[in-house]
Amino acid sequence: MNEVIRRPSFPFTPSTRGSLTDLAKKPSAFADIAPESPRPPEMLSRVTVCEGVPDMTSLDQATHEIMLSQAFETDPSMMQEVYSISLKALVRYLGRDVRKEDVSRSIKKLRQITVNFSSEDERRRYEDVRLIDMWRVIEDDDLTIDYSFPLPIRQLMRRMPRYAHLELAVLGDGLMSTKWGPALYKHLLLASKAKEWQPGWDNDILVQMTANEIVDAVGYPRIDGKFNSTKLVEFVTRTIADLSKVWRFQTIFDADQDIIRETGRGRRIRYFNFRLRLNPPRPQWTRGGMISEKPGIGAKDAPEFQVASGVWEKAYQLYDKRSSFFGWHANAFRDLWLAALHEALSGEQLTEGYTTRHYRGTGLLDAIHQKGASTTAWLFLGEEDRAPDLITIKSRELRLSANAARADRIGSKAKRLRKFRDKAVRAAKEKAAQPVIDVDSPFLTCRKAVLTLGEMTASRFEAEVETPVYGRKWTGSRQFLLAITAGSNSATFRVHPTVDEWEQLVLGYDNISEGLSYE
Repeated sequence: MNEVIRRPSFPFTPSTRGSLTDLAKKPSAFADIAPESPRPPEMLSRVTVCEGVPDMTSLDQATHEIMLSQAFETDPSMMQEVYSISLKALVRYLGRDVRKEDVSRSIKKLRQITVNFSSEDERRRYEDVRLIDMWRVIEDDDLTIDYSFPLPIRQLMRRMPRYAHLELAVLGDGLMSTKWGPALYKHLLLASKAKEWQPGWDNDILVQMTANEIVDAVGYPRIDGKFNSTKLVEFVTRTIADLSKVWRFQTIFDADQDIIRETGRGRRIRYFNFRLRLNPPRPQWTRGGMISEKPGIGAKDAPEFQVASGVWEKAYQLYDKRSSFFGWHANAFRDLWLAALHEALSGEQLTEGYTTRHYRGTGLLDAIHQKGASTTAWLFLGEEDRAPDLITIKSRELRLSANAARADRIGSKAKRLRKFRDKAVRAAKEKAAQPVIDVDSPFLTCRKAVLTLGEMTASRFEAEVETPVYGRKWTGSRQFLLAITAGSNSATFRVHPTVDEWEQLVLGYDNISEGLSYE
């Protein structure tokens, strides 16, 4: 009888997100590639620098984290003895204001620093651990850093029963403003793992820390056992501003309201309240992977406001029955975004959220400038999901006005769209019982609708017409034929749309439409 030999299973190892290797080819794309690297709790909030070694600046910490992330990306098992990184690439990762000489000094300092890692697990406690060992290799004027990590660091990275992904853009790509900032970020990051974001849920986490806990967590200096409370508050406030680059959560903190003080003389600080508001996961980390363009979804806009059509498809997949968005089709998300964008650009306030929401009004435009339209649109939807606001006033006239404003931004003729908009707005003002639209009468009585589009190739017709129309889910009760022609290409479908779904379809082809008729 043959004996079955079972090999011991390897411990679970979380993967990296984004890629430093890809980033080296295009350093300006830090925000788009968004590299993230997992860390165990012992390396997030339970690290203390040994006495008698140099202080670690924000540059030193960012340099070490990027080098560790590069090693883990290339070798998740952390079994290699030696890793390599180009000094030129390392400087690019750290931000445009960082010079090669600064990084070289930081690397030399890291070799002198030793730390302690504490843990609830006695087997994962280590003391007096050197952060890194490294040396230089010069080939054809290209300076490369070869480096290695001591066994304790490799063991901690090898096995992570718990972990959180460190966002390297927060530490690099422009350094944090204080040397204690990275430690506070890591502490809050670990606290944010108390739960994961869920659609339609309360995604806030309250983190309370006493002044002493903050001082101990970040290594803030004490003199004779005391620390300067005023400067501590200043440090916390500056760090919270730095955390605006964090994707996983938005840190809500107001020094006037969220610092709880004792009554009486001196009004000593009792604790700090940090509210972490979890954001939806990046769209590329959701089901289906990277964002891709989806025919029949989205609409052309001015370049600075153009949102990838795949964003709306991802939203359609993400927001389930727990969310106020449940049942929405992909282009409904687009229309809500266009309404918020039109509100911000026109300054015509639609709801009170215009002045109180993070992604409304001037805040929305600032976010577009800093993060790009696609990212801002995704975060805007997350804010609406948490506490519906614009959703509550969703209407035909709002949707059509927003789309007409989009057409104005790109200089589109879009005569039918503006005609729909004008009639809808007029009907709303007259408070008519039923909305009046250009297609109402024939749409409700026709046997067949004929939509004529401009010339297109067979492959484009299949991708932009046949596939999306066949794939649509109609929820109306009345069925009729829809014939679509585009040059020598044609197709006929049986459809049963609602008025809203019909408008969405027709307006989706408005830029290439040559006519719509009914029989």
